[in-house]
Amino acid sequence: MSNPATRTLIAILTTVVGVACAGERRDPLAPIDGRQILRVAYEREVDVLNAFTSQMLVDIHFSMVEGLITTDEHNSYVPVLAKEIPTDANGLLERMPDGTVRMTWPLQENVRWHDGEPFTSADVCFTWKFVTSENSQTYNRDWYLRISGCETPDEHTVVFTWSGEYAYYAGLFEAILPEHVLGGMTTEEIVNYTPYNRGAELVGTGPFRFAEWKSGEYLRVVRNEDYWRGAEYPVIDEIVWAFIPDANTRMNAMRAGQYHYARLEPTQVREVGDLEGYQLQLISSNTFLHLDFSLNTERSRLLFSDRDVRRALFQAIDREAIATQLMQGTVELANTPINPSGPYHNPNVSAARYDPTESARLLTAAGWLVGPDGIRTKNGQRFTFTLLNRAGTTDRIAAAQVIQAQLKSVGVEVAFETLESASWTQKWRSLNWEAIVSAWFLPADPSFTGLFQCGGPNNMTGFCDPELDEVMAASDRALNFEARKPLLDLAQQALADDERMLPIYYNVVPELVSTRIVGYRGSGTNFGSFWNLWQWSLK
Repeated sequence: MSNPATRTLIAILTTVVGVACAGERRDPLAPIDGRQILRVAYEREVDVLNAFTSQMLVDIHFSMVEGLITTDEHNSYVPVLAKEIPTDANGLLERMPDGTVRMTWPLQENVRWHDGEPFTSADVCFTWKFVTSENSQTYNRDWYLRISGCETPDEHTVVFTWSGEYAYYAGLFEAILPEHVLGGMTTEEIVNYTPYNRGAELVGTGPFRFAEWKSGEYLRVVRNEDYWRGAEYPVIDEIVWAFIPDANTRMNAMRAGQYHYARLEPTQVREVGDLEGYQLQLISSNTFLHLDFSLNTERSRLLFSDRDVRRALFQAIDREAIATQLMQGTVELANTPINPSGPYHNPNVSAARYDPTESARLLTAAGWLVGPDGIRTKNGQRFTFTLLNRAGTTDRIAAAQVIQAQLKSVGVEVAFETLESASWTQKWRSLNWEAIVSAWFLPADPSFTGLFQCGGPNNMTGFCDPELDEVMAASDRALNFEARKPLLDLAQQALADDERMLPIYYNVVPELVSTRIVGYRGSGTNFGSFWNLWQWSLK
């Protein structure tokens, strides 16, 4: 059980995070003069509209930009711009004598970009070349590096040659870039090309077209009149994505009936569970909240290089109190990156258990002794570090505050640096930080190689374990469950043994959805619940 000080802090934080002022609510907005305008209370302003370089969820992007595939509400990959996903069964996957694998992707025909130019296989190969280029800033770039060739036998067929078997192939190319807009630029020019990133020259093949982005307020998209699925789609005429980073403000706006959809915090579930005109959907998410330490700065190496010290810090944190009290029991305690609802979860792995007495013993044994002010010191250095927070992430900041208080009880001082989303991303990528509370989405077919491998595209911690890399790489190559499961089990155990990060809980995403919305099918994957926006309508 948590100590009285922790319980008091959690009670205060729960009030701050979860209580909003009641107010008189008007009915949710109905179609106006026959026009269906979907109004979304979105939790943060996006950074850029390039789906590959954005460090946000790409709900807004995917309303305009499509890929070869997406994921549905069943956590399964479904084709979009591809007619089929290659498999052994459909004959589109061919193993070659030299060990390579050829995968043929037939593409949808009669698809046009928003400016009227035809979508072709050349756009797919152009996207592959960009993503695999150095400095593309693509979050899962390493996955694409296994593709050694991209061929275009005709305008509606793409053939990828892979260096071997890799299990995650079906989840790549979630977006396609337009060669006729971005072709001829260097990788760095594309990454920084403001006309595309801010929407002026953004064209996609999706059901909606870019219309307007008013910084700090909203982004607006309008119906694509030439959508390839048919003249009857999309049904909605316009979407307004209003940027409302404060969770209480977002909830109050929903209670006032100003928006059709919003993601809320788990601590707000009790406040809106019976809100008239809305349905509360608790979406089990492929994401887990965790505490990360860094080894990239001189200061962080001094503090966190010793595995026993990391274990001590983790044992000072009452994860169960965060999950059951702060998050009001709406989330599940995490021990590995993989959600227990998935077949690849290893139930035998256990993260550090709450034991402040053992935590204090380990810190003392490592030479960190309590000083006159209650903070531990070693060789004249105080055990104090800064935890980087992203503004607007109420749940993460609340968890960080509990962590701060619990570490102080064992003689460790934690300061906060809170930055707006874009600045947070820049700081995180610069590697100039010491600790963060973060959340990673895993793909429908789980691979966490890019998060934890030495030099991985999203491993910003500096931790490196070549033996773990070998296990993760082998799991990525295994195409069938029987071969892959034991490898992922081993990788999950190795992560826990290394004490490099502390899983806290598996996210449940509360989505408040107007009863006027027809066609919503909530999804907990990294592609989100807007995966089938082309089917949505308002009544």
